[in-house]
Amino acid sequence: MSFFITNQAQSKKVMAAQASTAETTRDRILSEAERLFRHFGYLKTTVADIADACGMSPANVYRYFGSKAEINEAICARIIAKLQAGLREIASGRGAASERLTLFIEHLSAHTRNTLINDRKVHDMVVVAMEQQWDVIEPHLRFIDEMVAEIIASGIASGEFRAQDPELAARRVVGAIIVCSHPVVVAQFGSNPRTPSASDMAAFVLTALRA
Repeated sequence: MSFFITNQAQSKKVMAAQASTAETTRDRILSEAERLFRHFGYLKTTVADIADACGMSPANVYRYFGSKAEINEAICARIIAKLQAGLREIASGRGAASERLTLFIEHLSAHTRNTLINDRKVHDMVVVAMEQQWDVIEPHLRFIDEMVAEIIASGIASGEFRAQDPELAARRVVGAIIVCSHPVVVAQFGSNPRTPSASDMAAFVLTALRA
């Protein structure tokens, strides 16, 4: 009986080690893929390129990712996760709801603009992801709505904002700030002096929330 228990424990350790190794390899593949995407663009980067950068065969890459599209989505999810971490920190931070909502809008807008200017290849991938509705996009849009609703709810509770449905108000706020946060809109109209800034839109929605 003790022999069986010992073998079972050893098997669990081996499986845990294998899972850890697989996760490490998967992360390395994604890191190299992201580096190549940022330099060459995701369309021009092939699985063979990623495999070569990792020092492995394309067949080995396919052990961890079923297709190039799966790698594309995983990279997009990585980029979105970093953005969400910053937005979540703002939404759950201290300070007045109006201040947090302003910072939230400005952070979201700055991320879009910085990606457009400094990471055009990534910007192009995000645009395609939104246009083709990759699986990572809908959860991200829900996340934005939920974080804005959370800030609005706290503002209502503190008396900063008038009583209203936080979720409905959040959808309206998100719709209003598209002009300074949506990748396609920012690319087309962001440099137009008539386009409102993130700070302008934040002031606009705060007035609406308080009215």
